[in-house]
Amino acid sequence: MLAAGLDGMKRELSPPAPVEEDVYHFEESRLQELNIAQLPGSLEEAVDELQNDSVLLNALGEHSARLFVEAKRAEWDEYRTQVTEWELNRYLETI
Repeated sequence: MLAAGLDGMKRELSPPAPVEEDVYHFEESRLQELNIAQLPGSLEEAVDELQNDSVLLNALGEHSARLFVEAKRAEWDEYRTQVTEWELNRYLETI
């Protein structure tokens, strides 16, 4: 967070106006109007975003960033190959 804040100060960025409403139920058009992006929907998407963020990568350092990304990709691979109780209950009924 410090690195992101310092980067914003260095580039003289201004923070956006606050949104003091529950944005959860906003239509996509309203989110775009307010320039509100969605957070990544999965660990894989989050790691992809991290790899595209030079500020965070520089803050972590090359060695730490590489190891963190490798660990999170392995974690995602392990997670996505699990068959959950929900899947068993949901799909075994249809067979």
